[in-house]
Amino acid sequence: MQPQLKEQKTIPLTRDDFIIMQLREIREDIRDLRGEIKDLRGEIKDVRDEIKDVRKELNGRMDKLENEVRATSRHSQIMAGSVIAIALGVLYFVFTH
Repeated sequence: MQPQLKEQKTIPLTRDDFIIMQLREIREDIRDLRGEIKDLRGEIKDVRDEIKDVRKELNGRMDKLENEVRATSRHSQIMAGSVIAIALGVLYFVFTH
């Protein structure tokens, strides 16, 4: 004895049904994209904050370097002045004695 199979009814899909199915898929894709865009915005914000931090650090280093260059320049000027003064003193001593 074989079990009787129930007859299955097929419901034909119309063009409008296919359109509605496609629109639902598009809506789900848009939701996914919005989530991805939100994540990317967060990542971009983090990178922007890191760049700001690096820029601040570099500005601090540039200020230190500028101060060192000024100090070195002043030191060089003092050294040059001292050497000239010593040379003039030696020349004065040689020509006056």
